[in-house]
Amino acid sequence: RFLGHVERCRVLLHLVDGTQQGPGDAYRTVREEIEAYGHGLAGKPEIVALSKVDALSPDEREIAAKALAAAAGREPCLVSAVSGEGVEDLLRLLARQVRAARTDDPNAVPSEPKQVWQP
Repeated sequence: RFLGHVERCRVLLHLVDGTQQGPGDAYRTVREEIEAYGHGLAGKPEIVALSKVDALSPDEREIAAKALAAAAGREPCLVSAVSGEGVEDLLRLLARQVRAARTDDPNAVPSEPKQVWQP
């Protein structure tokens, strides 16, 4: 039922907790759910990010990032909400992907220019 809400999204942002055991397995579990759900979700553009990297040692960070990259088939963004590491870069990437997805969507409603109200 939750995935029904995700159908409206143009881009999927897949955050994987870097402090959990097996980030690659966690990624695969969610991808399997997305693929089983259908409705075009599996074909949507996806950004993969390893979160909570501030809580990992450099070695743990490298191991988790490599495991997630192997599972996802791409390098994950490394982010931390606590330290702010990688958050701006992730937001910029997400904004670019959403803009690109909008231009690729023939059903997209063009956004109207903002009008400043003046008395």
